[in-house]
Amino acid sequence: MEKAATRMYEYITETPKTLEQIIANRKEITAEIVKKYKEINIEQIYIIGSGTSYHSGLAAKAFLEEVLDMKVFVQYPIIFKNQEKVFNKNTLVIGISQGGQSYSTVHGLDSAKEKGLYTASISANEEARVFEHSDVSVNLSVGDEFCGAKTKGYSGTICTLMMIGLELSLAKGTITLEKAGEYLSRMHKVIQNLSYITESATEWYHRINESFISTKRVMVIGYDINYANALEGALKILETVRQGVSGYELEEFIHGIYNSVKPDSHIFYIGSRGEYKSRALKLRETLSEMTLNNYFIGSSEGFENPSKNDLVVDFVDDCYFSVWEYIIPLQVVAALAPIELGINPDIPADPKFHQKMGSK
Repeated sequence: MEKAATRMYEYITETPKTLEQIIANRKEITAEIVKKYKEINIEQIYIIGSGTSYHSGLAAKAFLEEVLDMKVFVQYPIIFKNQEKVFNKNTLVIGISQGGQSYSTVHGLDSAKEKGLYTASISANEEARVFEHSDVSVNLSVGDEFCGAKTKGYSGTICTLMMIGLELSLAKGTITLEKAGEYLSRMHKVIQNLSYITESATEWYHRINESFISTKRVMVIGYDINYANALEGALKILETVRQGVSGYELEEFIHGIYNSVKPDSHIFYIGSRGEYKSRALKLRETLSEMTLNNYFIGSSEGFENPSKNDLVVDFVDDCYFSVWEYIIPLQVVAALAPIELGINPDIPADPKFHQKMGSK
């Protein structure tokens, strides 16, 4: 493992331990929200948050719907406040803000209360403002993360949402203890693979950095639950490298965005197991006629003739929990690339930006 050059890289390496601790302490972490809502007829859930918090909701959505047997929506807080019509009053709105002071999430939670809905909030800050604007609060137990671009906080938020879903579903009787144990076993299998993924991704970064480091245009493509990672990975690289980076869903990209690819474009493909992996490989092959800067991230399954640009390693590829694996290579790029550009990724471009804007 490479010696941590920045706090951000160090936090990436702390992710496995952080996830294991959240799972081990899940009863305590979720006690308040489970006690509050186990007897209440909740029929649907909205998860609201901005940036990484929003992406965390997208990443956890499929698992929550599976264990709770209800619809889960993920929305930006201000869009929820100003545009979303919620007709079912048996709705729980969960607001997420790792730092706890998000202006938009506070207003989203206030809007939920005005609509007569149930509320909860998640934050790593014990004195979070969002806690004052929700019926119950949940601690995001990820420890310190003193940098603008969050990494273990992303994975930890996903895990916390999943623990809420798991414990609430047990309390409501929508899953059995045996089934919950199966899910936990699958989670542990993925978590045990994360250090290996981090080491492999670090070696891979040092293979591609010379061609990647001067780029001005980056695109990240994902599908299924890893669409959330396409958005989050793009955000992380954008926050630290500070160039144009965008994340796209695979089929959406194919429906027109491909027109923007030029020889100097750099494209990352999140190639998780599933029916769209072959489609992503076909896209990589097709776009290789437009740019040589293609980086496929995935296992060797169904993948012939990888190049030195590709990260081909043994992913567990769980249909719900692979989000923890596939975000790491993009986080590693975001943590290491700015160093070569003379940028400290631990420090935002303008440390007083949110103070000036009143957004946190």
